[in-house]
Amino acid sequence: MLKRNKLQIALAVSVVAFLLFGYVLVKPDLPDLPPYLSTSADRDGTKAVFTLLKEQGVPVKAWKQPWRSLPSGGRQKLIVIQPYAPLAAKEWEEIRTWVSAGNELVLFDDAPTDLEAFPLTRTGQAESGPAAITDLTKQSGAGHSGKVASAYRLKEAPGMKPLLKDARGIIAGRAAVGQGSVTLLLVPDWMQNDSILEHSHFELIRPYLQTSPETGALWFDEYHHGLYEKPGLLAVYPGWLLAVLLQLTLGALLWLWMKGVRFGPAYTPREWTVRRGDETLLAAAGWYERRGLAREALAHQARYVRGLMRERWGVRLDATVTQALAAAKPHLSKEELEQLAALMRSWQAAEEAAGYSPKQFEKDSRMADGVIRRLERE
Repeated sequence: MLKRNKLQIALAVSVVAFLLFGYVLVKPDLPDLPPYLSTSADRDGTKAVFTLLKEQGVPVKAWKQPWRSLPSGGRQKLIVIQPYAPLAAKEWEEIRTWVSAGNELVLFDDAPTDLEAFPLTRTGQAESGPAAITDLTKQSGAGHSGKVASAYRLKEAPGMKPLLKDARGIIAGRAAVGQGSVTLLLVPDWMQNDSILEHSHFELIRPYLQTSPETGALWFDEYHHGLYEKPGLLAVYPGWLLAVLLQLTLGALLWLWMKGVRFGPAYTPREWTVRRGDETLLAAAGWYERRGLAREALAHQARYVRGLMRERWGVRLDATVTQALAAAKPHLSKEELEQLAALMRSWQAAEEAAGYSPKQFEKDSRMADGVIRRLERE
C-alpha cells in the first residue's frame, strides 16, 4: 500500500513539474496593444470599465469608423479616451453635428485642442501624488481624492459648467451643443485598468459613464486608437439604391435564363503568361532603373502593404509604424513580424535618406514581396 502511494505521489509530482516546465518554455507573449483600448487587459488598457458596464446591462459597444458614420438619432453617448493624434477641424465639425442632434460626447483628454467652449490654462508641472478633488455637482459625495497628471486646467467660460476641480483649478466641465452636450475630463489615466480603483477615480467618473433607459447606445471610440472597421454594404448605400440594384440583378438573371445564355471560363493563353508576362516585367523594371524612380516604386509597395493591413486587420493607412506593428502582432509569427518591422523601418529610412541605392531597392523589394504574399494568404 505504501509503495502504491509513493508511485502515485511521484507520478503526480512528475506531471505537475512537466506542466510547469512546459508553461515556462512555451508561454505565449501578450500582444503589445495601444493604450486606452477597451479590449486591452494591459495596465494601460480600459477593458475593466468596458467589461463592468457590459455586465451591468449597459448597451456598450466599440466604435471603429469615422465620426461621420455615427448612427443618427439622439440619446446616444460616445466615450473618447485620449486620441493618439490631435483631432482635425473637420472631425470636430462632424462630432458637433452629431451632438447637436441630442447626443452626448464624453472626452477624456489631458491636453485637448480646438475646443472653444473649454479654454485651457497651463498651471506648471503635473503633480506626482494624489490631491483632494471636489465634485461640484455633488453626485459622488465628498471627501474624494485623485491623481491628476495633466499640467492644464480649464478656465471659467460662459456656457461651460464646472464639474470637478482640485486645488489648482477645474479638471472637468460640460458645455451644451444644440440639443446635446460635450463633457471634457482632463484625467484619461483614471480610466486605465491599473488606476481605475486607485483613490476615488471610479467614484468620480462613474456619473459620466451612466446611461438612462432611453439611451440608444454607449460607444467607446477605438477609431482614434488606430483601429478601423470597414462598414458593410448595407451601411454604405441607401436602401432605395439597394432595392433598385436588386431588381436590376434579378431582371438580368431572368433575361439570361430566358435567352439561354451560358457563360464559360475565360482562358489566358499560355504564350502570354510565359513569354509576354516576363517581358513586360523586365521592361517595367528596366524603366524604373533608367528613370531613377526607385522611390516611387517603393511608395507603391508601401501603399499596397498598408492597404492589405487595413483590409485584413483594420489598421488605418495613416497609422504609425508602432501602431501598425502592434495591430499585426497577434496575426504574425515572430519571424514574420520582424520582417514586417524591418521593411517598414527601411521605408521610413528611405524617405529620410538623401540617396537610395539600387542594391537596397532590390533588397527591400524582395522583402516586400514576402510580406505581400503572407498578407494575401490572410
